[in-house]
Amino acid sequence: MSANSITLTLPDTTYQRARRAATLLNRSIEEVLEATLNTALPALDEAPADLAAEMAKLSALPDADLWQVARRQMEEERERLLHDLLDAQAERQLMPDEVRHLEELHHQAGRLTLLKSQAYALLHQRGYPVPQP
Repeated sequence: MSANSITLTLPDTTYQRARRAATLLNRSIEEVLEATLNTALPALDEAPADLAAEMAKLSALPDADLWQVARRQMEEERERLLHDLLDAQAERQLMPDEVRHLEELHHQAGRLTLLKSQAYALLHQRGYPVPQP
């Protein structure tokens, strides 16, 4: 992996937080800042363009909005339908329209999971305790 060097001017409070974290973690400031950037900047190379854009915007959200994203749930009706289709698939071959609907619901659930995961990662990076899996 190649590396690039940059010069970065930080506010004193940000620098002090990074220095304090580096000391506590027994790491260099560079390692702490690299880990912070890796968390704040999600890997979007393989994500669809619309999802990549939505995930990238999360890092600019205020904490309260990030908590809303992290706590989102799939609509009850959609979640019930997803489980019903999965149960039906275990018992029989689904009809083509059921397969399409299942794929759509599965896609929505996956998208929601990715957004929630990124929101929780950002909240953790900002110092909030987050639920453990």
